[in-house]
Amino acid sequence: MASVLSAQTPVLRSTARGVVSPVCSTTAGASVRRSTASVAAHGWTARSPVPTSSPCVSGRCNRVVAQAFEQGNTGSSRDPSLDGFVEVKVDQVRVNSGNAVVYLRILDGRERVLPVHIGENESNALLKEINKQRQMRPLTHDVMKNILREIKFRVVKIRITDIVANTYYARIHLAKVNDATGQPEPGTEVDVDARPSDAINLAVRFGSPMYVSKRIADAASTVYPDQPAAPNETASEIVRSVRETLASFEDPTVMYQLQKDLAVKEERFEDARSMQQLIYHEMTHNQLLRLVVAMESALSDGRYEEAARLRDEFRRLSANAPSEQRRT
Repeated sequence: MASVLSAQTPVLRSTARGVVSPVCSTTAGASVRRSTASVAAHGWTARSPVPTSSPCVSGRCNRVVAQAFEQGNTGSSRDPSLDGFVEVKVDQVRVNSGNAVVYLRILDGRERVLPVHIGENESNALLKEINKQRQMRPLTHDVMKNILREIKFRVVKIRITDIVANTYYARIHLAKVNDATGQPEPGTEVDVDARPSDAINLAVRFGSPMYVSKRIADAASTVYPDQPAAPNETASEIVRSVRETLASFEDPTVMYQLQKDLAVKEERFEDARSMQQLIYHEMTHNQLLRLVVAMESALSDGRYEEAARLRDEFRRLSANAPSEQRRT
């Protein structure tokens, strides 16, 4: 039975922002609207302080200005890199026989999570940071954080951008910190390719927001059970059943691969490139194929409970959705 380790810190358990309720008088409300317009005109973000020359500069009105601006605009208007992305938070990390899954709760009000498989070392590092377990010597992600701080940079956000053959891709966004304000300096942001496990570890250490592509959220998210279900099958029964399920699946990439190999042999490289693009598209967008890859991996690693859960999800999706709806 998998052990359940929850992220209990307020940062990790915070929920999506709700609708802002009016807190100012009619006169102050007009000031809020003028301040919001001023914020938008000057390009300030909700995380930037409203200048003292604004009509509403302190107390609750000031907070409403910032929150109203953030909630009244789309991610693309605040930050072009977040167009098509939704915010997530670490919800739980589950470890079973050395294998770990971090569940990212999708903050869109739909009660969904995105399961991301990470390595044992990365999961241990994440759990130690979540539970504030200090080490005598810094771990790898702690060293990365210390280096960034020494050169006056910080992680401002991370994005999970793509999924290929059940493997996630992420970007870590860094920016130089202004010594006087402690805020990222405009125009200094850069982003680098990273594994999601490393990106999540750094985001947690810096308290930075995390985002996932809405396409991935819709394609790979699931309803998260409060506790792992106790298996009603033995390991051998699960192995046999999963193998039968795998045998029943017709992999659409097999024919594409054969056509690609033939095109390469005949030096039809443009056709080979087209076949490779079709293979990539199937592995990225075909939900059934991703479940098959995940089942094979779980079975190979001896994660039988997970293999059974993936098998049941595969059967549900196969029975309830036409083939054209299984691609996202």
